[in-house]
Amino acid sequence: MNSNFVSIQLSKKNKKPLYIQLYDELLQMIRSGYFAPGYKLPPVRKLAAYLSINTGTVVNAYKELEKNGFIFSTVGSGNYVSEQPVTAHSALSYEFDTSNIYLTDITDKDSTVGTINMSSIALNPDIVSVEELKKILIKILDRDQGRAFSYQESQGFIPLRESITTYLRKNHIKTNVNNIQIISGAQQGIDIVARTLLNHGDYVFTESPTYPGAIASFLANGAKIVDIPLEKDGIDLDILENKLKQFHPKLIYIMPVLQNPTGCSYSIEKRNMLIKLADYYNIFILEDDYISELSYRKNPLFPLKSLDRTDRIIYIKSFSKIFMPGLRLAFLNMPEGLSQKLLEAKYIADISTSGFTQRIFDLYLREGLWQKHIDDIRRIYNIQFDFARNTVQQCLPSSVKWDNPQGGLSFWLKLPEYITAAKLCQLAKLNKLLITDGSNFYPRHTDQQHVRISFATLSLQQIGTGLHILGKLLYTAKK
Repeated sequence: MNSNFVSIQLSKKNKKPLYIQLYDELLQMIRSGYFAPGYKLPPVRKLAAYLSINTGTVVNAYKELEKNGFIFSTVGSGNYVSEQPVTAHSALSYEFDTSNIYLTDITDKDSTVGTINMSSIALNPDIVSVEELKKILIKILDRDQGRAFSYQESQGFIPLRESITTYLRKNHIKTNVNNIQIISGAQQGIDIVARTLLNHGDYVFTESPTYPGAIASFLANGAKIVDIPLEKDGIDLDILENKLKQFHPKLIYIMPVLQNPTGCSYSIEKRNMLIKLADYYNIFILEDDYISELSYRKNPLFPLKSLDRTDRIIYIKSFSKIFMPGLRLAFLNMPEGLSQKLLEAKYIADISTSGFTQRIFDLYLREGLWQKHIDDIRRIYNIQFDFARNTVQQCLPSSVKWDNPQGGLSFWLKLPEYITAAKLCQLAKLNKLLITDGSNFYPRHTDQQHVRISFATLSLQQIGTGLHILGKLLYTAKK
């Protein structure tokens, strides 16, 4: 054994299994060029003896490297570094900036007076009825006194779980209180599911583009991401099925209604086929119901979960996203076979979600205030949506391509080739306009030609001004 491996440091105190530590060390050497293509790795027994570890540790590390295309084995000869290591499906090949999870909703310091923020998709707080909220708060305090601030059981306030069960029936989802888990926001729900289902090296399929926070959670739990392109009516099923044959993912993460960031909704045909594929390949689907209440269609689409007959779908729904984001409340509708493991993961995460917040939403649901709130904001945002759509058509060059999402709070624009998203965002910022670079929604930032613009926090006048600025920048950049 030569000195090439002297730098490898493995520790049994590290939370990572030894074979993963060894995998990481060898991969770093391959990536850095320390081990050139064609380099022969030492035999299993020899490396195990040199590092004072079990031979099984080396075997498993080599298997991971081979599975991901970094090395290849030849019978009777040994293991060699590949000529062109395949990195497309390795979690370690992704570069991801966690500051992009929420983009400029809460982190941008340049959202000052005079700046038009078309990047935030957080609900405008000015349209929430504070008077209604005050009445609910007083009612809870009068009724529950100090108990309103006590801990709830980790699964959630039972009356709220009952209210959610009734709420779901209106969306054609049949469930019971035992399969409802209250969580502190959709992001926590995604992370809980990732912790429960995923082991290091497992594959997760996502839409492309998709929500950055989900990608961050999957990568943090050691998953490898395979992103499947979206079409106008949902995920590309041909590519999906080919990838299902090639890889066997633990999970498929999707947003079937008003997907973020594209705004597309899955067709009935694709919904049914997706269910069939999940059943056939024995895979769980994590459905993130992002903002389905803000559909402006005459016949709104129900969640994919409403078609689930084999308990294959984990359904996650956030209430705070279209109420008050800071309240952090959502729920999981769990398949019965996963419920206990998900409950344990939730308890480890934060013991329980705010009991006071749960009581608020329970009364909102029971007294019909939630539906009234939805009707009110849908009416307001439908007007803004129509105005923004018409203004986009009038102000932006015809070379900018986009599809009518029929709902939501934003538009997904494909830019002409003469300008990149990064350049346009930079120019917009100089003109006191904030828009979102679409590359943030791709794990490897492979797409440079999309931006997302939102009208969530803006008046009609601000929407018009912002889109006129954007149009002027695009026309000027072409010259």
